[in-house]
Amino acid sequence: MNENSQRRDARSVGMDETRLSRVVEAFERQCARGVFPGGQLAVRRRGVLVVDEVVGIARGVRAAEGEPPTPFTPATQSCVFSAGKPLTGIAVAMLEDRGLIDVDAPVGAYWPEFARDGKENIRVIDVLTHRSGLFLRDIEHDWRSWGDWDAIVQRIAEARPTFPLGTLAYQPQGFGWILGELVRRITNKRIERFLEQDVLAPAGLHDLRLGVPAAEIPSLARSYWVDEKPPSLGGEVLGEFEVAQNSPEQLTSVLPGGGTIGTARALCAFYAWLVDGARATDGTPMIREATLSRYVTEAARGTDRVVRVPMVLGRGFALGWFWPHPYGWWRTSACYGHAGNFSTIAWADPTTGCAIAIVTNGNRSATKLVPRCAPIGQGIRAACIA
Repeated sequence: MNENSQRRDARSVGMDETRLSRVVEAFERQCARGVFPGGQLAVRRRGVLVVDEVVGIARGVRAAEGEPPTPFTPATQSCVFSAGKPLTGIAVAMLEDRGLIDVDAPVGAYWPEFARDGKENIRVIDVLTHRSGLFLRDIEHDWRSWGDWDAIVQRIAEARPTFPLGTLAYQPQGFGWILGELVRRITNKRIERFLEQDVLAPAGLHDLRLGVPAAEIPSLARSYWVDEKPPSLGGEVLGEFEVAQNSPEQLTSVLPGGGTIGTARALCAFYAWLVDGARATDGTPMIREATLSRYVTEAARGTDRVVRVPMVLGRGFALGWFWPHPYGWWRTSACYGHAGNFSTIAWADPTTGCAIAIVTNGNRSATKLVPRCAPIGQGIRAACIA
């Protein structure tokens, strides 16, 4: 374990240290084989941090970067991309719990300019479950414009659906832009302020942010494409992948669908917070159990039209299933979480009381997340002996 670890003896929460060590060794072997340049692995059970591992290089992997290799530390922050989507889902859940939003109402009830060009019947729940039919291809690809929130919102209002309403079509960034704008219109707070003031601070959660100041970019882990095949989305090759993922436009913009900055420790703490009932630091529940349950229960299932992989979705969360899944080799239906880009994943396993976060800077095709992550998830389950 790394020398800066905050972890405690796993036996104190009914876990087998030998089996847990094998999980850490598997993570280390992946890095040594070049599956990713570096990363972090964090595991909590019953709120206790039992794994806090770092391996490899955070940045300076390639000579063209013009900087020496910098090792990952537990405090190294990364863009975890769509692994932050559940934060936005929880923001909406909090509004629903307070009676401030009806997720079965049209988006246009809160954002009148949205209700045009075939979007009149799109409901909030359709956006939460990626069934709105919107795939904002032009805006998604125009990453140099992402820093102008008002311009993005205007373009979304003018956009037309790509697919019929009800089609499972994953929105990489559109999910966050639309829901973030709803949060702003309902609360008069920008989504990043609402998350900071109404969710993260009261919950005692730290080191999760939507974007960073430009001066902090050199301290972040870089994102790399390390697969043999070129990166693609829905069969379309993504040009300038590494340029876009490491750009100031990506890292400084408010991207509630795919721009969360944080650490494995922080993501793991978020899921441990959910498993423990989403309570404030004084023990008061911040979201009623019945409301939270609706967000982590299956709402949509099928082969997605954008990413082109099978998905089971809640409201802002990706759920497990019986068959092999990044959360484990089998029977992960109770698990909920989300992947980020092709490199990061974090989830809760309520059957064992565990929260797991794997943050790496190595991107490979989405289909390779299962062989990368399932052994980790399954090994953690096997380590839970009491």
